[in-house]
Amino acid sequence: MKIIELLVKALLGSDFDHGYPHIERVLKWAERIVSTENLPVDRELLKTIVLLHDVGRIIGEPHAYYSGLVAEELLKEFSLDPAVIRRVVNAIQYHSFSYSRNHRIEPGSLEALVLSDADKLDALGIVGFIRVFIYSCRNGRSFEDTLKHFDEKIFKLSGEMKFRYSRLKASELVEKTMRLLNDLLAEFRGLCEGQGFLNNHKGC
Repeated sequence: MKIIELLVKALLGSDFDHGYPHIERVLKWAERIVSTENLPVDRELLKTIVLLHDVGRIIGEPHAYYSGLVAEELLKEFSLDPAVIRRVVNAIQYHSFSYSRNHRIEPGSLEALVLSDADKLDALGIVGFIRVFIYSCRNGRSFEDTLKHFDEKIFKLSGEMKFRYSRLKASELVEKTMRLLNDLLAEFRGLCEGQGFLNNHKGC
């Protein structure tokens, strides 16, 4: 586990949006879900899954696919049971909002459901709001497309939660995200009059 932690830290770096700080936050969300719901998960397996779920981002998209490949090859080096490796890869592939739907990936374990919820919770609230804009700036996504991202993905995440605790927290965090976005839009409308995409976006 220590080797995996050091490797993931080195590969993902310290970026707030998808670096190791994101991994640490997802781990904390996962622990809260498991404890609150009293879930009989394999905690070491869950930690392994969380640590490796985004490691493929160093290669590119679809990151869930590449993360699964990296995880599979790494865990083979540790001579893990092939059945365990398959559970890790399945959970990693399933966690992605878009990849799992495009490729019809179904969750193969309780740990997969926990990762899915924990990862999505970190995309909401103030933390999630900041992450969206950091990612947009880094990847050249326009302000208009960033606003669309909230409508097309972020505000749909609460409906994807699998556990009661996750749904309750997601509901709270979505409200925070909506308030932040509406405040941002209100401020920008006063500064950017005439820019259609701002004037036409009614907020939430």
